[in-house]
Amino acid sequence: MKKRITSFAGGFFAALTLSLCLTTALAAAGKVSYNFVNVSMDGTQKITAGQDITAANGQKVPGSILYTDEAGGKTNYLPIRTISELLGVEIGYDSAAKTVLLGKQPAQSAAAPEAQPAGDEYIVDLRIPKEVPQNPRKGDEELIKSRGGTILSDDDVNSYRGNDKMFKDKNGELRWEYKVGNKDVLTELDKKAAEWSIVDGDYPKNKKGESYGSMLLAEYVGYMPDLQHMAAYPPEGRPEGYIREAELQKGGEALRGLSKEECPHEYKIPLYDKEGNVIGEYKVGCEGHYDTEGLTMEEAREVIMRGPTW
Repeated sequence: MKKRITSFAGGFFAALTLSLCLTTALAAAGKVSYNFVNVSMDGTQKITAGQDITAANGQKVPGSILYTDEAGGKTNYLPIRTISELLGVEIGYDSAAKTVLLGKQPAQSAAAPEAQPAGDEYIVDLRIPKEVPQNPRKGDEELIKSRGGTILSDDDVNSYRGNDKMFKDKNGELRWEYKVGNKDVLTELDKKAAEWSIVDGDYPKNKKGESYGSMLLAEYVGYMPDLQHMAAYPPEGRPEGYIREAELQKGGEALRGLSKEECPHEYKIPLYDKEGNVIGEYKVGCEGHYDTEGLTMEEAREVIMRGPTW
């Protein structure tokens, strides 16, 4: 039986979209410019102002992002994968913890081999505890249920990640209970996004009853919005708009399982305004390819930590 390792593989796709999430939040309060600076290392220019760089998935992305705040202060953001590779530092991404992993990471502690997340028999998650925690961290169950969430059993180890109790959101995704409605978990980027993306703690709705807003706040709200905000991307002539999670997933599923030679490595989905009207296209790269057929769990982990190929 083939199994996926969520602690590693899923993070790489999230890492590819991290720059999109960043510019979405930054654009809410100031001005964003692209490819503003040169980057030189040991006297050799590595990133050139005015030019995109090529990401690992073959897509052209900004080599730098300049954020000018409302007071005129300027901050340059550089692609962390490119910089880490220049410095010879290993890099990974833990999507669940929203954490970029730099350098050598401690070995994962052993977990019960038969533990599975509720509802999916094909996933092994190394964060599931061997026993039900004695004093788990929980959240506001009534708030979670009011937003379509399903409370999981307190007596099942699969309902926990470490010491934290999980729930299923209205779309069937596992999320942390304690993060819903908890302002203490919001980062500074999250708080900026919340200023324009949240109404009374929830996503606003359009005339069709669809929720819209920043995907950065899905853990805080308790579900992913129907229409996810995307910042404008001038290098491609793409305006600010929204995408639908279902279309994003459907496009990715169509490529999943294809060999590197068969895969077109990108697909396009509609870009909408907040009322759900099509205003353009949004280009998405594939998740890459991992050759783990016939490998042990440890060998597969090493392959995944090295990153996908295209």
